[in-house]
Amino acid sequence: MTCGIICKLTGDKQMAKTALITGASSGIGRGAAVRLASEGWHILAHGRREDALQETLDLVREAGGSGEAFAAEMGDMSAVAALADWATSADRLDALIHCAAKFTYGRVSTERFSDWDNSIDQVLRATIRLTAHILPDIQKSEGAFVYICGPTSWLGWKNHAIHCALRHAQAGFAKALFEDVREHGVGVTLVHPGFVNTPSVNDTGKDRSRMIQLTDISEMILTAISLPNTSCVTELTLRPQRSPYN
Repeated sequence: MTCGIICKLTGDKQMAKTALITGASSGIGRGAAVRLASEGWHILAHGRREDALQETLDLVREAGGSGEAFAAEMGDMSAVAALADWATSADRLDALIHCAAKFTYGRVSTERFSDWDNSIDQVLRATIRLTAHILPDIQKSEGAFVYICGPTSWLGWKNHAIHCALRHAQAGFAKALFEDVREHGVGVTLVHPGFVNTPSVNDTGKDRSRMIQLTDISEMILTAISLPNTSCVTELTLRPQRSPYN
């Protein structure tokens, strides 16, 4: 996919806080975009599918906010750099909410090398590089980083060896990043959701009404990035109040 700006919503964004949200074409990323827009944030929405990004921008507009979108493949480091250049060309950049990721499943095997390399690029290398590219602008605004991670960042699941390895590494990066930037007034938050009611979740044998709802997790993300920078929520773990299993 050729990366590029695909749409822009009009509105007075000069003084609005601005968030770059990866994976904003659906799920948690879209939910966060809509919630922040309702509080007056300007949304820089990233995703892979231009039609889905347009739907997100329509929802941002309905929430009373403004936004722009940029389509890019996270496994392409030149596209990640272009995404960062686009985001840092905004009037200001106050937060990165990093939701984009690739899920990989299967046994450890030499036949999986190509998939693993792709996963390493999309999950870990993209996280590290995008963060490094935009870090000066986030420091300037004394802003925040939010990384959507999960229980595979501390557990080992059968047939998830590479996914667990990447999430462990992503969490380690975020924890160390906080120590690097805390004196600059920059927050770093890891969010670990349980079953969230998104289209990507397999709902076989489960009750979606008992899952964590997008409004729930979006509220927690907004809270984490809106606190005065005298404190930082470094980790949030969300679990469904009631078991979603039937």
